[in-house]
Amino acid sequence: MENKKSKIATFLTICWRRRRGVRLAVYTAAVLMAAYLFLQILLFLNPIPAASLQGFPESRRILDSQGQLLREVVNRDGARAKWVELKDISPLLIEATLAVEDSRFYSHHGVDWRSVARAARQLITSGQPRSGASTITMQLARLLFHHPHSVWGKFPQIYNALRLERALSKDDILTQYLNRAYYGAGTTGIEAASRRYFGKPGLHLSLAEAALLAGLLKAPSDLNPVQNPEAAQKRQRFVLKRMLDTGRIHIKEFERACREPLNIKEHPPELAAMHFTDYVLSQNIPPGDVKTTLDSGLQEQIEELVAQHVKSLESGGLTNAAVVVLDNRDGSIRAMVGSTDYWGGDSGCVNGTISRRQPGSTLKPFTYALAFEKGFTPASVVADIETRYLGKCGTLFSPRNYSEKLYGPVLMKEALGRSLNVPAVRVANAVGIHDLLTRLRAVGFTSLDNDADFYGLGLTLGNGEVTLLELAQGYAMFARDGIPCRAKSITDPDTDPDTAEMKQDSRVFSEVTCFLITDILSDERLRIRAFGAANPLLLDFPMAIKTGTSSNWRDNWVVGYTRRYTVAVWTGDFEGNPMNQMYGAIGAGPLFHKIANLVVRRSAIPEMPTRPEPPPGVEQVVVCSLSGKTQTEHCPNCRTLYVPKTDRPRSQCRMHRLIRIDKRNGLLASERFPAP
Repeated sequence: MENKKSKIATFLTICWRRRRGVRLAVYTAAVLMAAYLFLQILLFLNPIPAASLQGFPESRRILDSQGQLLREVVNRDGARAKWVELKDISPLLIEATLAVEDSRFYSHHGVDWRSVARAARQLITSGQPRSGASTITMQLARLLFHHPHSVWGKFPQIYNALRLERALSKDDILTQYLNRAYYGAGTTGIEAASRRYFGKPGLHLSLAEAALLAGLLKAPSDLNPVQNPEAAQKRQRFVLKRMLDTGRIHIKEFERACREPLNIKEHPPELAAMHFTDYVLSQNIPPGDVKTTLDSGLQEQIEELVAQHVKSLESGGLTNAAVVVLDNRDGSIRAMVGSTDYWGGDSGCVNGTISRRQPGSTLKPFTYALAFEKGFTPASVVADIETRYLGKCGTLFSPRNYSEKLYGPVLMKEALGRSLNVPAVRVANAVGIHDLLTRLRAVGFTSLDNDADFYGLGLTLGNGEVTLLELAQGYAMFARDGIPCRAKSITDPDTDPDTAEMKQDSRVFSEVTCFLITDILSDERLRIRAFGAANPLLLDFPMAIKTGTSSNWRDNWVVGYTRRYTVAVWTGDFEGNPMNQMYGAIGAGPLFHKIANLVVRRSAIPEMPTRPEPPPGVEQVVVCSLSGKTQTEHCPNCRTLYVPKTDRPRSQCRMHRLIRIDKRNGLLASERFPAP
């Protein structure tokens, strides 16, 4: 009986235990189902913000007009980074990354639970995890949300990995990961790493190179192939073995990749046209590729010419030079050299093209242009005689010509073409210094930020301070028929310079005035009278040219333009030390001559410059060189020049005429004197 009772008790105990196991299983399943449903609801209600996926910190890459890299500037994290799409990444690199980081990437939903179970078992048996069990999606979650590298950090990492899987396709996740992963040596993303270690785009990686870069993801600093090549190569072999074991490559590919010698080195970042790229960066450009207007081939040649020129004249006190070349169609900067050597000395990084200096006589054309707007013409006569003007604080100001000579009455064309100082001041006084300053600012001389009384009549002789870039812009305005331009360094993809329309309502000077100035500055006869027959400003093609020399021989300038290009050159010393009586045509002229020839004769220019055709309303006249009136048979010298039709000389010269002399006393013969 007792035996029977014992069997019954045993049976009841087994049934109870089984029911408890069933209940436990049911409870467990219910809890898991509830947790799963709660997780799905949470994932549905809390999707990945779009901003989390869009804020990629690209570095700034400044490109020339042909897309060649000039300079790359690191992003806010101090790394070089360039976003590329998956199609622009080597398939070998993708396969290598999947093999070593997440071989079941395309079969799981963000979390590889088999790997998680394996890592948990390792943690329980050994007391510490031996593998992180992180999928590529989980690693991307950590990159985006900065989860800590700890056991507790895995939970939010898993949660965000599941959110990513709901928001993105597998290819999108892989694209995000390969662009955001850190590869060491200050590179973020596979494109930056490929260029840094191998000097090539990520699309062109070989199998051996792809395996090496994929291996860096485990420990980028410790596996740096430049600093620790043995460790990097060991890791590369491990990656290749994983690719072989997972069927991604064949044995022959494996063996060939293992034998391939790797030319591993940190390729230095491109650094070219430093003054120009500094200028571009000062405009707060956005991250990514920035295509500029620079012609890097022209830039390199001009840099060499600048260095050679400064070296040849250093005995005369010339220590530096700066050059700007503008495309007059839209103001594009084609070349910008700010100093002889950007890396040379404390002042090498100073950009002489945007530094304020006294421009000397280079502002005279704007003075005469204003005079032509107010009714004067190239045939108008201006007195080159000693004159004193009342300056600031009651002081007297008496201008002097460079030659220390006075020439009496001269035509305005002669006065400007020969760059005479005394007539220029007289013309400035006639047009009004306030009006002149207003017009200069309209042209683009924003550096002239004091009032007219501060400068006085000396403004036309260059006692203010302007930049070389402003001068280039100002002279380009003459080439553009009076329409000002602002120098631009970044290419606008929506603007074609050949078809860009000029805004007619923005003219600063009329088309007629600009033609008259261009004609005067292009006259080589006047240039020879000013600087001699062997001066370096004589070219074998027409070009309007003006020189300038600041007080005490501190600055030399030459600015010239054709219809297409403007070339502006400055030479001197950044510290303001005077040169050894070196004026513009000597200090800057030879360099200008070489650069002008270089710019004009480049193959990109279809034809040589020609003299501009006179616009409607302009005619050519012959006048007496002394009076500016219509020539008579008694005038000993005459000049052929252009004038507006409305202001052409209408009276004959009365300075030269036939008169009778009384031979007895040498005086004028009276009307009663008998005819001979």
